[in-house]
Amino acid sequence: MIIIPCEPIHEAGARDVVRAVHDEYGFTWDAHGYHRDLYDIQNVYIKPGGKFWVQLVDERVVGCVGLTAYDDMCELHRMYLLSSCRGRGWGRSLLDTAMNHARSAGFARMIAWSDVKLADAHALYRKAGFTQEGERICDDPDQSREYGFHVRLS
Repeated sequence: MIIIPCEPIHEAGARDVVRAVHDEYGFTWDAHGYHRDLYDIQNVYIKPGGKFWVQLVDERVVGCVGLTAYDDMCELHRMYLLSSCRGRGWGRSLLDTAMNHARSAGFARMIAWSDVKLADAHALYRKAGFTQEGERICDDPDQSREYGFHVRLS
């Protein structure tokens, strides 16, 4: 397993991972709305100064995570891992990659929003030092409830 910066060749694989997890949890896919960022990762995340990584096993994308930047704060996005790859510490590796980058880039704080159904992700965030705070209705097609998480990086 390796984690590398996303290149255009990996975008379809990242999309497939996110879609597989959405299917697993019964979330609606919206290619032209809520999920359109996954069809243009280079322009949505990387060119504006954010980051996006993919996790590979034998050149197959099995996980992904992205970051966007806002002054001294960054936001975690699209952290997903195929179900067959969970329970091995690989989700923590994805999170650590994003957090280590954020620290080295000088961000003071990281936030994340996560669907209430994703309890394993919430446990991972808490283990990494995040505090759960806030709740919102997401602008996804399902109008899902999400919990907010934040962590001080400095």
